[in-house]
Amino acid sequence: MTVGGKPAFFMIGGSMELDKNDIISTVSNYLIEENLELYDINIANYPSVSKIEVYVYSSTNLDYKTIERLNHQIQRLLEEVNLEKGTYDLIISSPGLERQLKTSRHYEISLDEYIKVKLIDPIDNQYSFQGTLVNIENENIDLLVEEQIIKIDINNIKKARLDLIKFKEKINN
Repeated sequence: MTVGGKPAFFMIGGSMELDKNDIISTVSNYLIEENLELYDINIANYPSVSKIEVYVYSSTNLDYKTIERLNHQIQRLLEEVNLEKGTYDLIISSPGLERQLKTSRHYEISLDEYIKVKLIDPIDNQYSFQGTLVNIENENIDLLVEEQIIKIDINNIKKARLDLIKFKEKINN
């Protein structure tokens, strides 16, 4: 919630505390203005906030100069919402080559990629699959595994990530 264009604070025991969602929306809105996307964010030791890790997705390459600029700009934005510089660590990064897939959006931007999936409940007595993500529809993904399509409910996925095994095999040969 915002008041006068700034995030709203809540009084707790006489001190002002920032809502975690305000931090997330402030960072996300800024990244959208920069034609980037908030892939994930970790806020450690909330509400005292000792570290904020911001993972930025871009359809183009993120170079170190862009990361450095984002670090300065996000630091300034967080100061405006009363997170004092020096009281926490700010880490800006790409989600990485073997990034984890946690949301439907993560699967959308990983279409046609080779992924590894671990399930909560097995499919045909199997808990893990590796294959190419070929489709996302509603809460299901289609994974091409050895020329067979495996339909998996996203809610049944315990852990998923991009897997560069095919890329690594190509480099090693």
